[in-house]
Amino acid sequence: MGRRLLWRLLLCFLAAVGAEPRRASVVASSALHPTAPLQKANTLRIDATKHVRRLLRSDAARHLIAGATAGVVSNTIVAPLDIVRLNLMVSKQQTNALKVATKIVADGGFFALWQGNLADVIRTIPASAVRFYSFAVYKATLPAYLALACITAPAVTSVLAGGFAGMTAMALLFPLETVRTQMATNGALNGISMLAFTRGLVAQNGLHGLYRGLPASLISVMPYFGVRFGVYDILRRYHIAVTGSEIVPSKFSAAYGFAAGFSASGLTFPMEVVRRRAMVGAAGSNLFKAVPAIIRAEGIAGLYKGYAINVVKVAPASAITFFTYETVRKQLDSFANG
Repeated sequence: MGRRLLWRLLLCFLAAVGAEPRRASVVASSALHPTAPLQKANTLRIDATKHVRRLLRSDAARHLIAGATAGVVSNTIVAPLDIVRLNLMVSKQQTNALKVATKIVADGGFFALWQGNLADVIRTIPASAVRFYSFAVYKATLPAYLALACITAPAVTSVLAGGFAGMTAMALLFPLETVRTQMATNGALNGISMLAFTRGLVAQNGLHGLYRGLPASLISVMPYFGVRFGVYDILRRYHIAVTGSEIVPSKFSAAYGFAAGFSASGLTFPMEVVRRRAMVGAAGSNLFKAVPAIIRAEGIAGLYKGYAINVVKVAPASAITFFTYETVRKQLDSFANG
């Protein structure tokens, strides 16, 4: 009896050992190498870092990422000022920024000041990315063509490159610009989503309604972004010439961006008023007809309605944009070459 019991126990032991040899091996291996999972995770992280560095070695990728980040940060910070600015620009009533802001908050709550910001961010990510990348491309290619006309001044290249970059982004992403403007001026009272608002806009005006005001917009953004990018690039190039260093400190990037935004806003604001009104159907899209019509109805002051709040918004936004772009670009350059 005892022998039989001992034999059965031996058979059970041998069966158990034979049935799970791999499991025992895994347990033993894990016990001997407790850091194996950690080593695998580190290997994956190193591989991912290599892939990202390989991607960022492309100059285009660094321009696009830095430009998109700059646009998102800047637009989100100054969104409330932009809402007030847009409502002032399209209004035909005599009012001021404080009254407009109070009415927006009273009708839609505090967060109504960010109404349409999602549409703006969705528009800004590709728009800002395209603008900064296009500016770099145009600045690199235009000198050869300008030389044929005996134009060699770097300032001319900077201004034209900025203008063409603004037009390129505007032409590609104009429907999002229309939705954002319409939501900021009409949607704050309704509290509806961007998708629902866009569907209603298309249902009411057709798909072509998303392109209302495109000619006026292209005409206005050419000088605006020409001055904005041009002034910034001229000041930055002057800084490098004076200091003899290719590295421009962040505080100077912000200061030059502020000056660029202030200059661009002051020189092109009447065209901005016309294009915004055209987008919401409050004025014709023909710039040469719309300007006299506004002057007859509201006087010269009508072309500068909302100018004060515009400067308060545009100049800091430009400073934040260029500061963020240069900061992110430096980090990406450092990471790509690390």
